[in-house]
Amino acid sequence: MRILIATASRHGSTRELGQWLGSALTARLSDTATAATVDVRDAADVDSIAEYDAVVLGSGVYMGRWLGDARSLVAREQSELETRPVWLFSSGPIGSGTPPTAKSKWSEASWAIEHKVFGGKLDRSTLSLFERAVVRMINAGDGDDRSRAEVDEWAGDISGVLAKRLSPSTSAVDRDSSPEKGPSS
Repeated sequence: MRILIATASRHGSTRELGQWLGSALTARLSDTATAATVDVRDAADVDSIAEYDAVVLGSGVYMGRWLGDARSLVAREQSELETRPVWLFSSGPIGSGTPPTAKSKWSEASWAIEHKVFGGKLDRSTLSLFERAVVRMINAGDGDDRSRAEVDEWAGDISGVLAKRLSPSTSAVDRDSSPEKGPSS
């Protein structure tokens, strides 16, 4: 099984979430004796998802929108995304003190099994002048609300679905009509 984790990241924190997820997913699938290769790539570097059996696609959220590289990948590969298990994640909110609950059009993507929202990271020293001005206007402070434990838990959920789909006792009809398919968050 080949799994793609593709991320769109402006300053690297969403890319890092993808790397954490790739490591955790590899370990979790190994624990279930599921033979898998997990590729973690930048969304801009993905030409096609045809060679992958499952996809996790994530993006940083800026001003309420996914980054262009992630949106472009979805638009270009929409028909392929609809034929395999797909998970989506967004990262961005910080400082709320509560789990992020942001909704977006990706929350409504019926072809995705789940859309997960992770806390984000803000380091003003990495921002452009425009981004710094926006951060000042919304009165946001530096911080890192990403959680490795939350990413690891999600990797466990994903590996459980994939292991079930590959189980020899699960018929092809059951795999194709699995109740895991559908939006949630």
